Amino acid sequence: MTDRIAQAFVGARQARQGFAEYPGAMPETLEEAYGIQARAIALFDRPVAGWKVGRVPDALVERYGANRLAGPIFAGSIVHAEAGDAPEMMIFRDGFGAAEAEYLARLGPLPETFDRAWTNADILPYIAEMRLGIEIASSPFAGINAHGPAVTISDFGNNNGLLIGYGISSEEDFLSWPVSLTIDGEVAGTGTAGNMLDGPIGAVRFLFERAALGLKLAEGQWISTGAVTGVHPVQPGAKVEARFGPDLRVQCTIGIA
Repeated sequence: MTDRIAQAFVGARQARQGFAEYPGAMPETLEEAYGIQARAIALFDRPVAGWKVGRVPDALVERYGANRLAGPIFAGSIVHAEAGDAPEMMIFRDGFGAAEAEYLARLGPLPETFDRAWTNADILPYIAEMRLGIEIASSPFAGINAHGPAVTISDFGNNNGLLIGYGISSEEDFLSWPVSLTIDGEVAGTGTAGNMLDGPIGAVRFLFERAALGLKLAEGQWISTGAVTGVHPVQPGAKVEARFGPDLRVQCTIGIA
């Protein structure tokens, strides 16, 4: 079953076409879901250039035993935004598509082993830089966000792209910055990173903990640390802008994969 589900998701991504029904029995546990994801990564056979981190809804944390989830970001889906640009980012036809304002961390040289207890302070020396960005959450499965974190994990964590914007200093108090995401000029959501569990660094720490279980982190990978203002569905042709603090912003338009 794991192989069949993984093949269905990879085939749909390669064909760039969505579908309405989950391709098999939905995973019941996060371990089962990560097994499907690992098989799909092998079948997709593209370099993993980063990882996205998402939040498990509070009401489901006890059931699944985790408050975050992870999925791969592939090299061909990462775009660097120049000042004033609005590059096109892709969602799946007849699938699910959303945009998320996020803080991004790039990993520097990593420890020889991850098999230890980690704190947020322990993580800081391994982060080479922080940036602003937009994650494109998109899956061929139109209902991916309606069935809980295990289903999300099973299709690459519902990721289909990462837009990388301005760099920020670790000395800046970015945790308190107001963040907003607008779609076609209308505010879709607001928030601050300081209200996200234990913040962006905590999201990286979560991946270090997953690395001790086999997740493959590497120097230079980008980490998308979680949706600051929420997950906001988008349609083809939409213009998306994420605003951070008093005057920083990154924007894109939405296209069909």
